[in-house]
Formats: sequence, structure tokens, C-alpha cells
Amino acid sequence: MSNTTLALSIILVPCIVFGSIIWLLPWKKTNFQKDVEEDLRVGEAMNVLKISHSDGYILKRKQAEEAEKLLRTKLAWLPRNFTVPNIFLQSDKQSVFMQEGKKDNRTLVFVHHPRAAGGHVINCLNNLSYTKNMAMSPVMNSKTRLLWDAGNPDTVTFQNRIGIHRGGYAFGVCEKLQRNCHYFTMFRDPFDTMVSLYQHCLDIGTHEYCSLLKSKFVSLRDWIIENSGLLLNQFLYSSHICLAHRIDSSTETLKYPCWHRQKMENDRLTDKEKENVANYIARNLRRWFSVIGVFEKCDESMAMFEHALGETFSKCSSNRNVRSFQEETMMTNKAHLLSNEDRLSEDDDSEEYEDDIDMLRDDFYVQRALSPSNTIYAEAKRVFNIQRQILYNKLNNN
Repeated sequence: MSNTTLALSIILVPCIVFGSIIWLLPWKKTNFQKDVEEDLRVGEAMNVLKISHSDGYILKRKQAEEAEKLLRTKLAWLPRNFTVPNIFLQSDKQSVFMQEGKKDNRTLVFVHHPRAAGGHVINCLNNLSYTKNMAMSPVMNSKTRLLWDAGNPDTVTFQNRIGIHRGGYAFGVCEKLQRNCHYFTMFRDPFDTMVSLYQHCLDIGTHEYCSLLKSKFVSLRDWIIENSGLLLNQFLYSSHICLAHRIDSSTETLKYPCWHRQKMENDRLTDKEKENVANYIARNLRRWFSVIGVFEKCDESMAMFEHALGETFSKCSSNRNVRSFQEETMMTNKAHLLSNEDRLSEDDDSEEYEDDIDMLRDDFYVQRALSPSNTIYAEAKRVFNIQRQILYNKLNNN
């Protein structure tokens, strides 16, 4: 029996071993094929990442093409031609406006974005107009801008004598004059701007957007989403829309002020179109504005204004009280300084959420609504940081 068992073992063991190998081969092959396919997919993904990393301009170029198409079809007036590019980024012109006699023939245009320390800048411009006898136009709100653009050729001579413009709708005033102007402005974080403007509407209510949607009747969240296009609307303003409505007196939109009609036109743009326009504006900030300031760095911004424009902006005397940018920052969260106990005592969870600044800042719909403004603001901050570094380098080398 032992011999028989030994013989069977000699026969069966090789069969079992080779059988197992044969049985494992397809499985091994299958796994190998899966590994190869997975490697190929990973390789393709890496190639895409490499392309997007090294050739990211392709996406930007596509966005630029889409924006150019949109400008030709819907926003043909947006490109601005009569501007002086950023002073800090032009080494050959960096100090030309500091030279004697060079400042007399220029036109200063301050584009006033709300709740961004613009009151201080306007006060400085008022002093400049008085002390240096520079003619200044009325504040450029939507009504004033409509009258300015509607002027006939006989008024151009008078308009050319004006050396200072300021206001929320001042961007583009020099297109009518067909002369280069020094545009400058102060930007602020779009979310903080909306919160501050909401509180302003609750307290005073003098801004035009306060009349569009009464802040005391709606939550902060709804107010932000409805008015999120404020920054974009200031850039896209065009009087021809209101003039066209004026010709057709039967239109229902005549009952709305010009800025509101402009807002309704811009609200018809899709989210993608708004983002394309915002990218176009961001790309042209350096070409359109001689100098850019940001509210969060107000003192440094005033120093940059002084260096680029050769006028005093850091200290301006005034007979009226102008709220400092520090006080304005404190007002931003004035209506939302509730304690945790106060918040927990609220019965309505939705009201508690809509009053929570941090939660609102991260709210999906709020972020989506403010996305175009954030695109512009991000580029404005980038340009500001470049200006600051150039100015510091210049001051340290002197």
C-alpha cells in the first residue's frame, strides 16, 4: 500500500501544482490588464494636469475669446480707450506727473465704490478743487452721468475744462471728452461691502440701492444675493440704455431710475457671461486705472495715491465729519454683534443662520452671487500688492 500511495503522490502533486498555475494564469492576466489600464488612465490624467499647469493660458485664452464675443454682441461700450495705465507699472512715466507743469493739464477721475472710504478721498478732491482752482463736476450718480453723456457738441468745450470727476458712475466719463484721464479707485472685499451697505441702509438709507430692496424687510442673505451685482453694474453702466428707454415712453421700465434699468439689463446676463465680463474687467484694471487702492490697506492706499497723482490724500482738513475707514470697518458688523447667548435664545434657526456673518460668507448662493465681484477684487488686490512693492523699493532706494 505504501508503494501505491507513493506512486499516486508522485502523479497527483505535479498535477495539482501545474493545475493551480494554469488556473491562476487568467486571474494574473486579468489583474495585470487592470493594472495596465489603470496606469494608462493615471497617465492620461497626469498629462491633462501637466497641460493645464504648463499651458493654463489656453483656458484663459478661451475665456478671453468668449468675453470678446460677449462685448461685441451685448456690451460694446465697455472697452475704455481714454485712460492712463497704472503709473507704478510704467517706469518711464513713474515720476512724470510729479514734475512742475505736468499736473495742470490732466483730468482726475475717482470711481467711488460704496463703503470703501470713498468719502475721505472725495473730501480730499474737494479741497484740491478749492485750493488749486480746479473745476469739478457734480458727483457722478446715475442722473448726473445721464446728463453728462446727453450733452451736445457745444458743451464739450465746457466739459473739457473740468479737471476733477468723482462718483459711483464716473467710470467712462472721459470717453465723451476723448482725452486720457487718470482713473483711480478704492476696492473693498465684496462681502464686507454688502454687509456694510446693508447696515447703512438700515441706519440712514441714502444710497440708491437702499430704495431697491428695503433692508429692514428682508434678511441680510437675501439682500446680498439681490444686490450682489453692484460692483459689476458700476463698470457696465451706460447711459445709452436709459436714453433708449426715454425715446420709447410706452415702456414700463420708465418708472424705474436709470441705474435700476441698467441693473435689470445686467441681471439678464447668465452666470457664465457675468464671470467672463468680470475676467475681462480684471484683466484690464492695470490699463484702465492709474493707481488702485484697497480699503483694508487704507493708509498705504493714500500714500500710493499721493505718489502716483502728486496730490495730498493722507491728510485732508474738513469742516464736516467724515467717518474714518476704521469706524467704517467697525460698522460693517454692527448689526451682527450678538452674543452666543442671544443667538441661542432665538427660536427661529433660519433667522439665526441668516444673521451669522461667518456662515453667510461661506453660503453657496452668496458665494455664487458675489463670484464676479470677487474675481475683480482678487485682481485688484494683486495689482495693489505689486504697487506696494514697487513703492517700497523706490522709497528704500532714495
